[in-house]
Amino acid sequence: MSGKTAASQAESFESWVAKARRKVEEGTFGPPDLDRLVSLRNRTRQRLLYLHAGSPSIYSDVVAAALHEPVAGSITEIDPMEPELPYETVHDAIVDGWRVIHFPSQQAFFDDREIDVIGYEFILEKREDYRD
Repeated sequence: MSGKTAASQAESFESWVAKARRKVEEGTFGPPDLDRLVSLRNRTRQRLLYLHAGSPSIYSDVVAAALHEPVAGSITEIDPMEPELPYETVHDAIVDGWRVIHFPSQQAFFDDREIDVIGYEFILEKREDYRD
């Protein structure tokens, strides 16, 4: 995928800070360095991950997932028959750096065959660097 995350970027925020510290110590830090920081910040975009779990617990097994990438033309569909899900539980996603921004309703358990919903929906976000 073009525009992938910071792991594949030439310069991450952390590497910029390391370079900036050296430049400050050497007395060579200047406005172009701040401009570079602004350009790094402006590449940060929100990724959304919808995880559908068997119960409202973050430790419940994930039964379906949909990843929405912040790139033009990205199309995401939930495939409940997908054999490989990105995480086994919502907690696993949290450990991997995702933040829960929406928790499912804590209503009583239901049989999802009775309504048109796949499990309990958690919405998670992760902000990462993207380059156009």
